[in-house]
Amino acid sequence: MEFALNEHKIPRKSHTSHGWRIEYALVPISGKDATANETPRTLFAFHGFARPLEDLTVLAEQWPSKGTMISVHLPHHGESGPTDAKLAPDAPLHPSTFNQILLEIATKEGVRAPDYDLLGYSIGGRIALSLFTESPNMWSRVTLLAPDGLKKSPFYQLTVHSKLGKLIWFSIDRHADFVIRCNDLLLKRRIISQHLHGFCAFHISNHSMRMMVWLGWRAHRLCWPTHQKIAQTLTAWPGRMDLAFGAHDRIIPAANGQKLQKLTKANPSIHFHLLPTGHGMLKPSTVQKMIHRIFPS
Repeated sequence: MEFALNEHKIPRKSHTSHGWRIEYALVPISGKDATANETPRTLFAFHGFARPLEDLTVLAEQWPSKGTMISVHLPHHGESGPTDAKLAPDAPLHPSTFNQILLEIATKEGVRAPDYDLLGYSIGGRIALSLFTESPNMWSRVTLLAPDGLKKSPFYQLTVHSKLGKLIWFSIDRHADFVIRCNDLLLKRRIISQHLHGFCAFHISNHSMRMMVWLGWRAHRLCWPTHQKIAQTLTAWPGRMDLAFGAHDRIIPAANGQKLQKLTKANPSIHFHLLPTGHGMLKPSTVQKMIHRIFPS
């Protein structure tokens, strides 16, 4: 499903392997703080749900290290998705397979390096965590912005991992007009918040979006590393991980990171940051604050 407006699209490429097509774009990073002899880095970046890969170009404009950003479209965004007829439309993409495809893309584009940097925003943060825990030695620096994956909602668990959840979701799809009216009524009666109403309205707004939710959630169902696995992986990892949360984020609140923070409080490799923002962390001013926080001069 496409979300970028034509006038905002940047040149895209795609790579097909292991039964999957992954769409991506190469974005140069000038590295405003880089030294003349600094070795160029390669930064793989993953966007938020129902967002285009173009969202991440704002990071390339301000990222302090020079090199190349490979902005990746997650499965069922843009042209990314399964291509093998033997795979179900909602087939899951395993993190190990995803990592292998990323290595192939890097080799194809001639940006091979001893290790790579990784960045994820929102659901892209969950994917990044999964890729990291699967192959930690592949990554040198990991930056997560309002990362999903540190707390699983009961509705997600039900919808993605059970036959009952599938039945409920497709029933919502068939009776969407009624569900939308109920959502509006609950807001009018002040039974649900404006935030929850908007969240529900967005995800059930039309049939294409409802199928996007189903396929997108299902494709990433194997990308849920446990807190213990993340903490254990970080123990012997020589790199640096930064997690930035918005103090006013109601979609992925900063409290979601508390358990991991407790498990890793003695680990100098991981750093937590609280920024004065909501969930929208890709605004230029917010990106600037975030970079100043995680790349101290």
